Amino acid sequence: MNKSDKALRAALQEAQLRATAAVPEFEKVFAAAEQRLRSRRKMQFMGLAAAAALAVLAFGLLPEHEDEFRFVDVEELVATTSWSAPSDSLLPDYQFDIYREIPDLFESSGMSTNSDEGALL
Repeated sequence: MNKSDKALRAALQEAQLRATAAVPEFEKVFAAAEQRLRSRRKMQFMGLAAAAALAVLAFGLLPEHEDEFRFVDVEELVATTSWSAPSDSLLPDYQFDIYREIPDLFESSGMSTNSDEGALL
């Protein structure tokens, strides 16, 4: 016999011992299952009770009056803010029309989309 045969024999003997071992009584197994069920239900009930307590606490912390909410006053915000176009600070000359000043890359004399002639319809 080689090593694998000996290992197989030991595993089979161990399985045989477990198979022929004493079987627990049904009442003990059933009582243990009922106990696990009771403990699981108890944990579920405790979880629901904790969630309900948190909901009551959160509801109790809400302000009672709408006057306590602080909203942003739009008129005050508009009065205290200013805006300038990015081109005003980035371009050196103001009133600079970047679209008219760029040189034509292609000759557009034969094209129908000349910007000086007006809109195409």
